[in-house]
Amino acid sequence: MTDDRIYRLLKLMVTLMGKLPAPALTFISDLFGLIWYRLDKRHRTVVLDNLNLAYPGRFSKAEAERTAVHIFKNTAAILFEVIWAYPIPRDKLFAHFTVKGGEHLEAARKKGRGVLLLTCHMGNFELLVAALPKAGVEKPYGIYRKFDFKPLERLMREMRQRFGATLIPMRGASEKIDAVLREGGEMGTLLDQNVDWYKGVFVDFFGRPACTNSGFAKLALRSRAPVVPMYTVRKGKRFLIEFLPEVPLIETGDKIKDIEINTQNYVSAVESMVRRYPDQYFWVHNRWKTKPYCPYPRA
Repeated sequence: MTDDRIYRLLKLMVTLMGKLPAPALTFISDLFGLIWYRLDKRHRTVVLDNLNLAYPGRFSKAEAERTAVHIFKNTAAILFEVIWAYPIPRDKLFAHFTVKGGEHLEAARKKGRGVLLLTCHMGNFELLVAALPKAGVEKPYGIYRKFDFKPLERLMREMRQRFGATLIPMRGASEKIDAVLREGGEMGTLLDQNVDWYKGVFVDFFGRPACTNSGFAKLALRSRAPVVPMYTVRKGKRFLIEFLPEVPLIETGDKIKDIEINTQNYVSAVESMVRRYPDQYFWVHNRWKTKPYCPYPRA
């Protein structure tokens, strides 16, 4: 079967499922999340380990397992909410979103250097891309990593960009990003995933060293565009988009130190968002997979 036919089949499946009543999709989503939790031992272990690392001593075994079930259900909900939202027109979708903290975005815009929107894998980050115009970002740009499966890549790009967003693949994106910021555009990206040691720097995340992509700090230092953290979470049957105060850019004159300090400040902003809604974060990802170099102890 050709990629085009697979794409059309995927689109048809999403369209048909999108016609189901919202309560039915929620039921299927919760059931899928529960089954996923029960059957996927590898990711269940990752989530439980992450909770114990991030919140040492906070959860009993039973509490950690209950929280993990919520995390799997919330993660599964991302897919089914995207299916639910796909056939919905712009105004009807936007009516499900509330926006807070817009003054932080406006203050950053006034600096005239574009805006870097810093977010993370929390709530329904897929719907966030489509809903940003509701938050006042009429022509949002986003940096993203392409899916290897081309039919899915095509469908997801279509879904994410249907209300005016423009997605820029991560590989070879520097010149395009610089051009967007020079023209006063708003560029969003996520900064909460593990990377290999040669792609990032180690900073503190929930009290543990987490290797984090250094490219975002390099971009902020190069462009001097203000960085505004933001996130989206579920609030019952609605969604909240909230902008937080700008993270000040630190410049010491030492390039390496500046990358480390600013990356730490950005990751600290991400951590503050996660601490607000820990059960809506993407804990199925092994954030501390890359370990810092540790020299062999001398005798």
